[in-house]
Amino acid sequence: MKKVIVYLFFISLILVGFVSSLEAQGRFKRGEMPPPPPLLEQLNLTDAQINKIEDLRFNHQKEMIDLRAELELKMLEMKKLKSSDDLSRNKIINLTKEINEIRNKISLARANHQMDIYEVLDNTQKKIWNENRPFRNWNKDRRMFRAWRNFCW
Repeated sequence: MKKVIVYLFFISLILVGFVSSLEAQGRFKRGEMPPPPPLLEQLNLTDAQINKIEDLRFNHQKEMIDLRAELELKMLEMKKLKSSDDLSRNKIINLTKEINEIRNKISLARANHQMDIYEVLDNTQKKIWNENRPFRNWNKDRRMFRAWRNFCW
C-alpha cells in the first residue's frame, strides 16, 4: 500500500511539473509576429516632441475620465430604469441613444488623440509609426492589436 501511495505521489508530481510548463493559451499563434518593442523607443523623439505628447496624453486622459464617468452614470441610470416597474419604450430608447452618443464621443476623442500624436511626428517617424501600427486590418486582426494597444498610449 505504501508503494502505491509513493508511486502515485511521484507520478502526480511529474504530471504537475509537466502541466505547469504548458501554457493554457499561447501568446501568439504559430506564424504570428510578436509585438515590436515599445513604439516610443523606436521613434527617437526629441524632448519637445516628448513634452508635447505628454501634454496631449494628459489632456486626453482628463477628457476620457469625464466621458467615462458620464457613460457610467448613464449605464447606471439604464440599470435603474430596467429594474423599475415603470418601463417605457421611449425612456429606454432615449437613454440608449444617449449612451451611444457618449460612446461615439469616446471613439472620436480616441481617434483625435491618435491623430494629434501622429501630427507631432516628422516624416521619418511617421514612416516608423505606420510600419508598426496595425491600422489596416482592424477587424481582421483584433487579437494582435490587443497585444499592441498599450505600447504607445
